[in-house]
Amino acid sequence: MNKTDQLFAQCTNVLPGHGRRQSLKEKLLTLADSLDGSEDADVYGSGDYLAAFEAEIADQFGKEAGVFMPSGIMAQQIALRIWTDRRRNPTVVMHPTAHLEFAEQLGYQALHHLQRLQFGAPELVNGRMLTAQDFLDLSAEPGVALLELPYRPLGGQLPAWEELTAIANWARERQVPLHLDGARIWQCHAFYQKDFAEIAALFDSVYVSFYKDLGGLCGAMLLGSASFIKEARLWQVRHGGRLFTQGPFVASARLGWQRVLPQMDQWVAKTQAVAAVLARFPQITVNPNPPHVNMFQLYIQGDAKTLTDRHLELAQETGTFLFFGLRETAVPHLAMTEIHCWENALAFDLAALEPFVAALLS
Repeated sequence: MNKTDQLFAQCTNVLPGHGRRQSLKEKLLTLADSLDGSEDADVYGSGDYLAAFEAEIADQFGKEAGVFMPSGIMAQQIALRIWTDRRRNPTVVMHPTAHLEFAEQLGYQALHHLQRLQFGAPELVNGRMLTAQDFLDLSAEPGVALLELPYRPLGGQLPAWEELTAIANWARERQVPLHLDGARIWQCHAFYQKDFAEIAALFDSVYVSFYKDLGGLCGAMLLGSASFIKEARLWQVRHGGRLFTQGPFVASARLGWQRVLPQMDQWVAKTQAVAAVLARFPQITVNPNPPHVNMFQLYIQGDAKTLTDRHLELAQETGTFLFFGLRETAVPHLAMTEIHCWENALAFDLAALEPFVAALLS
């Protein structure tokens, strides 16, 4: 365990994280204690417990069916492949910071030979959300369009409901399938004040994650029409994703969904309260301000390493822990990090934040 992780474990007023860190044994024991013994492990994706969970999530999002998969990378590549095959158009349009573009070794290109259409040339949208006008200005019609809600690389920003529906209308008028990267869709209820089925109704297919916010061991679900999911199960086999059993992952995902999801709106409110305190300092910029979800980008004037070291010193002195580290940005002497407010944030003492940050910046 490195110094930062040791301090994180020792501090008593911690902002990030899902409770205290557990060993694998503790995690598995906690998971086992949450089960009543009636749950059966699926065999190659077949089993009543798994099928019931898939049906529960599909119902929550207003979709006909769902399929549990080991990873979101698998789920989203499969979604794009199905839509582009059906349209006989191997192109996808998505934000240049989409997870498929920058964090997956271009798997959609290497495995499925898909191409990304650009919003203009050169692209000028890296630092902002897409608009309906961006789609109207496309020089060619894509095989599928992908939107991420919220935009994680943009600090968790969300488009206004009117903008989102305008994009959905653009897609439907042209019969372009619209896929939702909903890895963090659980965060969005407080912003839109709409249930998940209302949001998902704008999209032809939806991917959700069970570990990013809900704290599961791993796992994702792809949602859509019955025929779409039937085809997705075939591609799951082709991707090597039909494991002998996903039972532990399914149980962990369902536990997080039941236990953590009811806290989500409280996390967003606490995130906004934390951001309001931080934004009082002229050396700090919060993006977006106020936060749209339970995350935001924090920019601090100064050297990233110096500030990170000072944060660790203060954490040891005070027991307050804000972030794991800062990194340099393209702007000299401007450091940044992402602030995520999960379960620990609910118990975080806001009264300690302002003096802690004042000492950090002094």
